[in-house]
Amino acid sequence: MANGMGSLYIGVSGLHSAQTALNTTAHNLANINTEGYTRQQITFEDMTYLTVGTRSNTIDKYGLGVSVSEIRRIRDTFIDRAYRTENGRLGYYESNLKAVEEVEDLFGEMQGVTYQDCLKNLYSAVNELSKNPESTVARSSLIQYTSAFVNRSNKIYESLKDYQTTLNTEVQNSVNRINELGQTIFALNKQIQGIESGSGEYANDLRDQRDNALDELSGYIKMSYYEEANGRVIVTCEGIPFVNENNVTEMSTRTMDSNSLLIPTWPSFEKDVFDITQPISNGSKNDMGSLKGAIIARGSVNVKASDVPVKPDESDYDLTTAEGQAAYDAANAAYQEKQDYYNTYIEPSAILSAMAGLDKLVNGIVESINDVLCPEKEITLDAPLTDSEGNEIAAAKYTYKASSNAVLYTRHGQAVQGTDNGDGTYSYTSEEALFTDETLTQKEQVDSYVYSVLDMDKTDYGMDDDKTIGEELISRTNTKRYIVTTDANGGTIYVRNNLDVKGNQSYYTIGSLEMNKEVAQNVGKIALTTKQGKEDFDKAQELVDMWENKFASLNPEVYAKSDFNTYYTNFISEYATMGRVLDNYVGNQETMVNGYDNQRLQLQGVSSDEELEKMIKFQQAYNAASRYINVVSDMLESLIVSLGNA
Repeated sequence: MANGMGSLYIGVSGLHSAQTALNTTAHNLANINTEGYTRQQITFEDMTYLTVGTRSNTIDKYGLGVSVSEIRRIRDTFIDRAYRTENGRLGYYESNLKAVEEVEDLFGEMQGVTYQDCLKNLYSAVNELSKNPESTVARSSLIQYTSAFVNRSNKIYESLKDYQTTLNTEVQNSVNRINELGQTIFALNKQIQGIESGSGEYANDLRDQRDNALDELSGYIKMSYYEEANGRVIVTCEGIPFVNENNVTEMSTRTMDSNSLLIPTWPSFEKDVFDITQPISNGSKNDMGSLKGAIIARGSVNVKASDVPVKPDESDYDLTTAEGQAAYDAANAAYQEKQDYYNTYIEPSAILSAMAGLDKLVNGIVESINDVLCPEKEITLDAPLTDSEGNEIAAAKYTYKASSNAVLYTRHGQAVQGTDNGDGTYSYTSEEALFTDETLTQKEQVDSYVYSVLDMDKTDYGMDDDKTIGEELISRTNTKRYIVTTDANGGTIYVRNNLDVKGNQSYYTIGSLEMNKEVAQNVGKIALTTKQGKEDFDKAQELVDMWENKFASLNPEVYAKSDFNTYYTNFISEYATMGRVLDNYVGNQETMVNGYDNQRLQLQGVSSDEELEKMIKFQQAYNAASRYINVVSDMLESLIVSLGNA
């Protein structure tokens, strides 16, 4: 009788196992189009075996049926890791490629309305003016194309800053999403652990959700992870434990002191998420994550034309003298320092290098045009010049030859390191007066003041009634070019004004440029007429010749200087090359990521034909178990009835 009842149990176990298999198959079919779903597979095992009879040495046994040993997900963890590694690299290089494409679009070289046209039109206007310097038509044409050049330059620069703002928003959104994914993984860890802990159940759908979160997280930031025996996943991001047993180490952002650019931080560890001073390379495995890519592409510092270092020319120094050699060595040391700064903070950023390169070009053109129309010379004085109201005029250069302080400070509190003279004193050369301490209460004693003044022997005059002098073609916003004052002999001098109306240092940089309103309203004020009232063809030719001058190199790695047109051609060609390289790299990464994803889909994806075959198989198994129970039930009924009749 016991064996008979045991036979019923065997049939019931078959029913339960087949029903579970049918439910698993139905679940697979129901999620055939669910993104990130992993195919589930059921495996069976024999239940407990019992000994026949009571003899201890018997080898006869019978089983109690079948049970479900596991409902497992068909997933390869090695492919998952490879996919997430390459997905992180894809995110990084996609961010950089988008930035390069944005730069190319802004210059319009692929859309037909090119920035180079502005340069060509300006050169043509200058060339026409050289043929007839007093022509009102030629002067008006110069004003028109100069204005177009300035406006287009400012527009591109503003668009680059706008894109920086867009990337800034993207950085904040990425940080928020990373924190959300961390919380999601942490919550799923708790749910999975609660379901699977000692219950024998399988939280496969929750594991799918967690794997989807890990996939997405890998695109944002470099990460590593491992699963503990209890089913909990521990995640590390950029070397910091992000999701652990007890909590999520959330990111935050801080703002740079000099601008509004956001830098991701780990508040709990009081450190930035990324060390942007480290070179990015595949070998270092630090080229991962769209968040890092966006930060590198956006940049984290302010840039201007002077940030592009120019190697000092030996011919500008008298190297036969100790003083000349020392001056050259100091200039070369400053160049090396600037080069390191450029290579670390500017060159890796598509946006910052575009800003710095464009500003260098525009600054070169503007300064060259203005220097022809307003030729200057430097004068060195022991005492500062003052304006008509007795206020000290800011010098172009302040020289300190024997300061007792190894460090001095700018008016913004920035430390400036001095050059050791070897006798306990230090020398400095600065664009502004320096202070002895951070409180800015005491100015250091200045040894000499260098001023740029209008060279009255070389300047031309306007052909207006006032014979205007000192009028530049392109001005700085809210800044006059000259402050008119008198020298020690009572003569009138025009001193280059280095400060704007708010007292800030003023440069001929994009964003602060505009057409000189005085010249725009009266083209006769363009200084191309000699003191005797004759048109100056030589001066007009200087405006043409300046386009052939070798004014700067494209970047610190290229020592050869270029003229304006060659500089721009090299500039835009560098971005085209960079774009092609990144596009190829992104294409290769997409192929790798898609390849790994296809491998995962082949392994974990649901095949409707295969699942339908299993459905039929498990249905037949269910029917067989049902018929088996019916047979055993009829047999038991016959035995009981027979025994009762006996």
